[in-house]
Amino acid sequence: MSDTPIGDGPGLEEYTSGAVPDGVSSSGFSLALIVIGGTIGFAIFIVSAQIGGSLGYTKAAFAFALGSLILGVMGALTSYVGARSRLSTYLLTDYAFGQLGSKIANAAVAISLIGWFGVISNSLGQAAHTMLVDAFGITIPTWSLVLVASVLMIAITIHGFKGIDKLALYLVPVMLVFLIYAGYRSVSASTGAPLELTSDFTFQTAVSAVVGSYIAGVIIQPDYSRFAKSHAGAIWSVFIALGIIFPLVMFLSALPSLTAGNPDLLAVMASLGLVIPAFFLFALGAWASNVLCLYSSGLSIATMTNKFTLKQILLAIGVLGTSIAFVKAQAYLVGFLVALGVIIPPIGAVYLIDAFFIRRFSYGDLKDEKITHYRIPALAAWGAGSAFGFVSQSTVIQITGIASIDTLIVTALVLVAMERKRIFS
Repeated sequence: MSDTPIGDGPGLEEYTSGAVPDGVSSSGFSLALIVIGGTIGFAIFIVSAQIGGSLGYTKAAFAFALGSLILGVMGALTSYVGARSRLSTYLLTDYAFGQLGSKIANAAVAISLIGWFGVISNSLGQAAHTMLVDAFGITIPTWSLVLVASVLMIAITIHGFKGIDKLALYLVPVMLVFLIYAGYRSVSASTGAPLELTSDFTFQTAVSAVVGSYIAGVIIQPDYSRFAKSHAGAIWSVFIALGIIFPLVMFLSALPSLTAGNPDLLAVMASLGLVIPAFFLFALGAWASNVLCLYSSGLSIATMTNKFTLKQILLAIGVLGTSIAFVKAQAYLVGFLVALGVIIPPIGAVYLIDAFFIRRFSYGDLKDEKITHYRIPALAAWGAGSAFGFVSQSTVIQITGIASIDTLIVTALVLVAMERKRIFS
């Protein structure tokens, strides 16, 4: 297998066409910071506040914990596969789905990431507009704020993994400290009035939304863990980040809205006199999240074409994501998250089963593997799992009552049944 990097400048040697060499590595601590940085974003603040407002303290905490546990376990597995194979997500899907079949899977993940970019950029623009009006009485068109933020995000992303690593190192501690402080201030200012719950989420849809809020990040985790120094570091870093830190991030994000009884998090922060620091928290979170979205969607597109450099692809995706941001993409956030929690997990389930039980980490020459354009069992399992996930979400037929888990179970069962000869040989 070739390990020739592609790119046209410093930091763009991202090894999209082959395995990362053993000498190129990053610590588990750095990987954990990258994942945590990806979870502290404006969209997470919004969905956490909405879940809290729908379920109340106790049920929201359980929903955050269960959804994050699912992400943590699956993230540890995908991280291990990336660290052991040293391959990107999109090369892993090439092996699992076939040359053309993987393009369908890669396109689905890329579309979800570009959609995330639009949601986050639009939310950041709205937050910046509110902050400038409330704090300084300045009115600047939201679209111009979105444009400026997007340009800065694209500039960081074109520096590749090293740029993301450094961004996480500086931003994550600051964001975590502010979340803790905002939670403390909100509790101190609480009047103790009973919370008026909404009906936006049931417990089941809340868990699916929690899973959907970072499932794309879990599926693309090999993009970062392939740089890990050790297999153990790849596992513990992601499990701690998602299984332990992420539910705390979500609860802290929901706490101001829970104590104030108002799902508008920025409005609550403003009432606490924290509108400016809150905006900077949102901005840093949006920056960290969108850099990851651009980087991984760029790697995805890079595996589909050899006509463009990674830098050119990142610029094009950035323009597309920014265009989506101009249509108030956050209005579709809840439905988008629930759909992601159903469609994306089966992709990870397929390449995990392929790595552990079918291929057993024996990755040969990808050119030979691509003789099979479509791996029908993989595509069939993905389709069956996704379809059942939507049926489960509508409560027509359920296994566990949580669509994101049901879709994983059905995908695994179908793939194992169709590939039983290869698995048990």
